[in-house]
Amino acid sequence: MVVGVLLFFAANKRSFKVTRQAYNQVRQLEDKLNYVNSSTTDIGQTQVELQFYDKIIGEQGVAPEEIQQQILDFATKYERVLVYNLDEIHIAESNGFSVISNQLTLEGDFNSLLDAVYAFEKEFRFSNIVSVSFVKEKEYQTRKNKLRVKIIFQNYEKSN
Repeated sequence: MVVGVLLFFAANKRSFKVTRQAYNQVRQLEDKLNYVNSSTTDIGQTQVELQFYDKIIGEQGVAPEEIQQQILDFATKYERVLVYNLDEIHIAESNGFSVISNQLTLEGDFNSLLDAVYAFEKEFRFSNIVSVSFVKEKEYQTRKNKLRVKIIFQNYEKSN
């Protein structure tokens, strides 16, 4: 009987205890893996939401001068569209937020201007278009009509 009890303790110490520890470690690792997998999904969903909000209010954390330069760079990609005017950056403070506005006026034919505005709306990620207005002006010296589009961009930043 004493030998049986000693064999039980020896077997318990050598194999059963090690097996229980391995089983507990596997269970802990499975729990951690499930947590990491659920966190990864949450991160992916959060990144999608951030991209959506950036599209709505404009990209965050970009200097106003850099945004204006990106607007100018994007507008100059079009051959049949000329940059007629680029106003100074306007910054307004309201309810703890800074509203950064840029105003760009382009000149060209209707289809080219429409293509440029559409490209700004679809592809430009640094700022959001809040207003588009077409203006036809007659130049009396040349007796020709000029078509221009005025585009207003805005970004919203949290004030410090």
